[in-house]
Amino acid sequence: MAHAQQRRTVRQTRVKRTALYKDAWRAVASNGKRFAAIAVIVAVGVMMMGALSSISNDLRGGLDGFFDKTDMHDLSIVSTFGFDDDDIKALSSVNGVGAVAGQWSASAYTRIDGKQASATVTALNDQGLDQPYLTDGRLPEKAHEIAVTEQYLTDSGKALGDTLTFTLDDSTSVTQLIANAGGSSDDSGTFATGEYTIVGTVIDPNDIVNPSGPMALISGSKTVYPLFVAPEAVDKTDAPYTSALISVDGAAELNTYGNDYLTNVTQTQSNIEKIQSSREQARTDAIKDAIREPIESKLNEQKQAIVALPDGNPMKTAAEQKIADAQSQLESKLDALPDATWIIRDRSALTSYEDVKTEGEMISRLGKLFPILFLVIAILVSLTAVARMVEEDRQLIGTYKALGYTRGETMLKYLIYSASAVLAGGVIGDLIGLAGLPFVFTKRMLHILYVIPTYPLIIDWRIGIGGILLFLVLICGSAMAVCAGSLRLQPAELLRPKAPKAGKTIVLQRIGFVWNHLSFLGKVTARNLFRYKSRALMVIIGVLGCTALMTAGFGMASSAMTMMPRQFSEIATYDVMAVTKPTDHDAAQQSLDNDDAVESSLPLYVQSATLSADTGNNTGNSANDDAGDGESTEDGKLTVQFMVIPNGESLDSYLDLHTADGQAIALDDSSSEAAAIVTANAAKTFGLTAGSTVKLADAMMDTATVKVTGVAQYYTGNIVVMSEAAYRAAFDVSDDTDLTLNADLIKVKGDDDAQIAFADSLAEQDEYLTVMSTAKQTRDFGKSFLIFFVMIGFIVVMAAILAVVVLYTLASTNISERERELATIKVLGFRRGEVHGYVNKEMLLLAGIGIVIGLPCGRGLLGFLLSQLNLPGMSIVPHVAWYCYVLAALLAFGFTVIVEQSTNKSLDRIDMVGALKSPE
Repeated sequence: MAHAQQRRTVRQTRVKRTALYKDAWRAVASNGKRFAAIAVIVAVGVMMMGALSSISNDLRGGLDGFFDKTDMHDLSIVSTFGFDDDDIKALSSVNGVGAVAGQWSASAYTRIDGKQASATVTALNDQGLDQPYLTDGRLPEKAHEIAVTEQYLTDSGKALGDTLTFTLDDSTSVTQLIANAGGSSDDSGTFATGEYTIVGTVIDPNDIVNPSGPMALISGSKTVYPLFVAPEAVDKTDAPYTSALISVDGAAELNTYGNDYLTNVTQTQSNIEKIQSSREQARTDAIKDAIREPIESKLNEQKQAIVALPDGNPMKTAAEQKIADAQSQLESKLDALPDATWIIRDRSALTSYEDVKTEGEMISRLGKLFPILFLVIAILVSLTAVARMVEEDRQLIGTYKALGYTRGETMLKYLIYSASAVLAGGVIGDLIGLAGLPFVFTKRMLHILYVIPTYPLIIDWRIGIGGILLFLVLICGSAMAVCAGSLRLQPAELLRPKAPKAGKTIVLQRIGFVWNHLSFLGKVTARNLFRYKSRALMVIIGVLGCTALMTAGFGMASSAMTMMPRQFSEIATYDVMAVTKPTDHDAAQQSLDNDDAVESSLPLYVQSATLSADTGNNTGNSANDDAGDGESTEDGKLTVQFMVIPNGESLDSYLDLHTADGQAIALDDSSSEAAAIVTANAAKTFGLTAGSTVKLADAMMDTATVKVTGVAQYYTGNIVVMSEAAYRAAFDVSDDTDLTLNADLIKVKGDDDAQIAFADSLAEQDEYLTVMSTAKQTRDFGKSFLIFFVMIGFIVVMAAILAVVVLYTLASTNISERERELATIKVLGFRRGEVHGYVNKEMLLLAGIGIVIGLPCGRGLLGFLLSQLNLPGMSIVPHVAWYCYVLAALLAFGFTVIVEQSTNKSLDRIDMVGALKSPE
């Protein structure tokens, strides 16, 4: 008997649950619009979370794969006196080192479209490290074969099979430095001269920035064309290597941005540092021996020549004195020779590596911020939808409770409804976000920034599933909260219609001069706005979010597009920067002084330099002391343009250095303190303020610790400005030595076209290495920012979806709740247009409030987003033009009107007879 009762109970429970499940799925079918609204908002939120995270992973994964294909070095070492085979052998024996390659490279000049251009010539190494990525043709195999980049072919108009020539600039080569140290000159260069045949097109793995993209223009650095030759092109096989490239055991199998990779490389670097001092000393001794041996050999020959002379002979005595003086000078010269210094660098020294890392982190951070807005909206939409469903099912819920269904069983219908909407939207969002958008973006947009040939499609299902679970928990939780209120009531109360809310005096009624001047319908509208406060609040929030998103999107474009014009109108007010060889500067300066097109010019010293954090707080100003201590600095390094202004020269009309709040920063040329002015981008990278110290390494790898005297606003790129006196103090340059000048900042007469023409005329002269026109750079900048317009379009689409879904859901709910009221006014004779206006006027007023609040909120959102972007070399100051506000407001208003037009059909279809029937 007991078993029969138990089976009957189980059967009844199964029947009850089956009925509940059927009712739940019927609810999905009968409330399709609300279901779709929740699903769409969830899909957009999950899509943005997955897409931004995937794009970040794809970007970093693309660089990691590219580095693996090109056998990119994990560590590189440069030395003031280069490396010999003994150094390479010693490095090979260090624990953790995989392969070591000595690399020959040299600076050079070549002709591009009749103009002189800078280049670097690099010989391929026997270990295949830093192998250029071949895109067409083949790599050089013979002495006079060469591979170039696509940019070189485009700019020069050449093709595979054509020839080129280059002139080596050995003023900074290791061979020439050693020769100079010995008091001689070496006329031969590192590489053989003559014509080279172009046999291949390659991508330089050390520089993956798209030369025609926005990142190249932002950096403001001069164009340097990479050229690659075969080892047979090296003129002297015993020439010292310029640098040593090192691969670390097991590093290729690890992600280049992963902690395991960084730990492995750091450990190997520490092992290398253990032999650093001994190898530096050995190299120093070898250089001294190379200088000493030929001189002592000559002196010994002279000694042998005077041995036969009798003692006391005046000629012998004079000769011996000369030999003694020569030996003394030799020893003095050798004692004055600086020790060889190594600088060990990992991949963080590569600008592209750090740029990709920063941008990947930025995109990933945005992937966590953007979905928050859509999560909030999804909760509001689900609250509205489920609350209306519960209200419509009030009598059904009472029936369920009267039949003995528990609270959990009754609530199951609405949980299934909400969960189904979340799962449907989440799956669609994951498909688009994890696969669709990253595929389109990485294939199209990332190639605008970088020349990485391929990107992987990395799908992280943890992000996709995590996003769905987040929405699932919060939306189902909100559904439970809504249901809990009705489930607390007794069945008898639920089976009766809900009593309407009692009328109240609204605030507006207490303002007589306003209330008394309202029409009847105006008073009805005001009462309804205050009557349905929760719905009014949700409309305002929805429109506010839409307006804020669009204002931020348009403001981002406005801020970016005005960045370069503001740079050259507010800060860098010169028209042309022209750089020459130091030996050619005097002639070039004289030519400028005699040129009628030149209004004025400022001679200065310009070079590329590297900033790094002063982790040791070393206040010494000796370059050698800082560079030779063997201690590694912080990983972060930043390439900057280093400007030294001669004493007595003024920056007025050329550089207006000021803080972000407009306070002028003066360059003090009377102080002998090692101090400099840095720009805001660099200050943000290293956390610098006025009074901080930072390490500055020049092109010759001499490092000095300098004090920051001011942080200047600078929108694109990074510069460090120093007076001549500060430069001499920082790098221990004698006052007896003239400052080497190699550049001019020029003010040109005429408009932009005249300035560009003047810059082009200078570029055709052999004296100039690089010429930059601010007018031309501003024009090119606007053309290259397609990616910002894509971002704006994406944000506008997201805002449109947000506005339409929220407004349509709330408008539909509003109509269904007030069906009896609307049927009544139709019976009373309201025409179709009047009924539309009766409802739509409320929506327009609420949308107007949302727009008014959303515009300043959008400005605040823009400031927040730009603070999170942290784009390398860019300082985008929020700037929202008036037309951005107007466009955002018009679009938000337009979305509201579109939704109203679509819901007007629901108003027209109201059944007056059915709506006015008694619910009893």
